[in-house]
Amino acid sequence: MKANRKQAEKELYKSERFFRTIFGSIRDPFSIVDRDYKIIKANDAYAQMRNKLVKDLIGKRCYEILQSRNTVCDACVVEKTFKSGDPCAKDKLLTFPDGLSLWVEIYTYPIFDEEGRVSYAIEYTRDITDRKKAEEEKKRLIEKLEFLSKTDSLTGLLNRRALIESLEYEVDRSKRYAAKLSLILCDMDYFKEINDTYGHVAGDAVLQAVSQTIRDSLRGTDITGRYGGDEFMVILPETPFDGAKNFAERIRLSVKKTEIAITENHNVRMSLSLGVTCFNVVSDNLDILVRRADSALYEAKKIGGNAVHALDCLSIMPAVD
Repeated sequence: MKANRKQAEKELYKSERFFRTIFGSIRDPFSIVDRDYKIIKANDAYAQMRNKLVKDLIGKRCYEILQSRNTVCDACVVEKTFKSGDPCAKDKLLTFPDGLSLWVEIYTYPIFDEEGRVSYAIEYTRDITDRKKAEEEKKRLIEKLEFLSKTDSLTGLLNRRALIESLEYEVDRSKRYAAKLSLILCDMDYFKEINDTYGHVAGDAVLQAVSQTIRDSLRGTDITGRYGGDEFMVILPETPFDGAKNFAERIRLSVKKTEIAITENHNVRMSLSLGVTCFNVVSDNLDILVRRADSALYEAKKIGGNAVHALDCLSIMPAVD
């Protein structure tokens, strides 16, 4: 009997040593928590990640020693494993008193007792800070590329493609909800003469100044962009025809008052021709709306520029072959 007991103790010691060897060989942060959320086992990597010593963690409730809380942490995956009996995982940002932040990926696994109850939860943690940084960098790059794909590089306004996408959306919304929608096309008067007389650098400066003046005239919901060369488009959601005409006149006057330095000793003033129209939800589509605005712009140009001409949504546009 004594020999049997000694053999059993020897086997127990071997199993415990084996368990400690396995536990010590795990390089990632690793801990075991009981149902009272007390840490009963933790390796050095787990303690170091938390800026603690292993001896200071053992026997302490995890939420008290690690988070200085009186209750279980919000969205705690250990709690979730205790309740569900399933492995769980989540990403978490750890912030330490010294200001250092660390992104970790936490996995929890249940340990069942003889009655099938979850008696302990294993918490395995991986540092994913570098991965998160790479993901954020990729996200910023994608956002930058998306911005550049929709932005005119000279003026910083939307480019033609982005304008058409925005107008498609507003036309669809107008049809769906019978919402008011108006459109303005603007063309700079005598812009070619600026380029020919002072060069393209001066022409670019004029385009930038005019585009900024138009942008400054907008309300929060209005959309503007460079439609082509020296032509701008202004989309006015929830704006009736009369309101759009008044808005176009305000843009015209603002540009007319803007003095633009094109050389060190020479300033110029520019003017715009503007064509205004509105959307007919019954008979219009995007192409008809743009063609009508373009026709209104042509009429403003015909009378010498520096003018606003408007065609309402009842104006019939000739068919395009």
